[in-house]
Amino acid sequence: MLTVSARTNQTPSVWLAQLTRFAVVGLVATAIHVAVALIVTSVFSLAPLTANLSGFCAAVAVSFWGHLRVTFRVKEPQRQHFYRFVVLSLASLAVSSLITAIWTSLGGSMVVAMGLVALIVPIMSFLAARLWAFAVLTSRSTASGPKSGETL
Repeated sequence: MLTVSARTNQTPSVWLAQLTRFAVVGLVATAIHVAVALIVTSVFSLAPLTANLSGFCAAVAVSFWGHLRVTFRVKEPQRQHFYRFVVLSLASLAVSSLITAIWTSLGGSMVVAMGLVALIVPIMSFLAARLWAFAVLTSRSTASGPKSGETL
């Protein structure tokens, strides 16, 4: 059985280093997301939600590999990391789509909607990625209880 270690015993400097790497990878992925969304809006006249989905899809691969290898430095990726990342990405898509839909339906511009997405989604994503999607997966017997720092 696989369990998750939330790495709660790490020092603040480890968190800060991860947060810095997360920000760099996230900025690259976010720039790709926003650029693609704005380009397809202006070039192809796509509706805001379709444009947002296009930007999201373009950024997912960069985000997964960047966070797996650079941010969290997972040495032995498990299938669960990918599955959890997909769930996290879909939740991020839902939040970014909701922001885009609400803002543009109120008459707001797509540029401001993408700015709101760029501010809100990364904060939510870092916490979920660090504490769940890319958390250390450890094997343990079902007969033993959780180890210190593990969550179910």
